[in-house]
Amino acid sequence: MLFGTRAGFGLEFHLEGDAYLLCVDVFVGGLHVTTWDNAFYPPLLVKELTDELRRFRTPGARPAGFACDFLEWGEYTNDVWAYAFPDGDWIHLACRPHGDGDTAAGTESVATVTRAGFVETLERSLAVAEREWEVRRARLSRGG
Repeated sequence: MLFGTRAGFGLEFHLEGDAYLLCVDVFVGGLHVTTWDNAFYPPLLVKELTDELRRFRTPGARPAGFACDFLEWGEYTNDVWAYAFPDGDWIHLACRPHGDGDTAAGTESVATVTRAGFVETLERSLAVAEREWEVRRARLSRGG
């Protein structure tokens, strides 16, 4: 289930992948940036998506300096430098994987997406992450 686009910004969920983790492929500008690890701990993903929505939902002035870090979502995105630059109704994304052994290491990717589309991708992804966390939490509470 893909939200957004692979060519711009997209999150592709693989709900059947793991009984407890949530497998999500992240794409920026056509580049698959989570090739080395896409199994997120659901509560962490819910927290990070909520934080990103808080930052980008409302248009604001361009941040100064390098306050535009993006995809700071724990160990799953540690091997990618990613930045999101808000610009009115647009978000400019730039990223580059840098992990050892990652086939995409050093490949740069950029994309410009509408703020509305970016926020919608995050909102729809958050809804799935919250729902799937509830399913997994119920399974854990039953001991399975």
